[in-house]
Amino acid sequence: MNEEMSLEEIRKRIFELLNGSPFYRHIGMEVVEAGEGRARLHLPVKEELKNLYGILHGGVIAALLDSSCSIAVGTLLGPDEAAVTIDQRINYISNVRDGVLYGEGKALHRGRYTGVGQAEVRDEDGNLVAAGMTTQFIIKRGESQVRDAKDPVDERLKD
Repeated sequence: MNEEMSLEEIRKRIFELLNGSPFYRHIGMEVVEAGEGRARLHLPVKEELKNLYGILHGGVIAALLDSSCSIAVGTLLGPDEAAVTIDQRINYISNVRDGVLYGEGKALHRGRYTGVGQAEVRDEDGNLVAAGMTTQFIIKRGESQVRDAKDPVDERLKD
């Protein structure tokens, strides 16, 4: 990473990387805000994300919650660290047929090897759709435990 990059340039690059993720693009999820142990994402409900009952698939809601928690914890990591989810708990409160969902995550804990995030998913009217938590495993440069994966720290923010 370029040593002369400003914090705003680094922040912009991180947002571009996250929002450019193939999965995020596929489901339409976008990071709107992130920093200081918090994250806010949005996700428009699309027909191709619905289940046989015509409501948004629970896995899509789980992905929004996971990303909201993960990014919130990720804002507390150093430049030589990355994190992956190792546990997720979710409570589904209501279903959704259309509109836009918002995930609001906050970091509850940042330890040496783990982080814990909590998030709520709400609809456009502020109605609670789901709530939950994730545990993140913190990876240090050169210590990736993800099988057959590139080192997420070394690949992040390359010019």
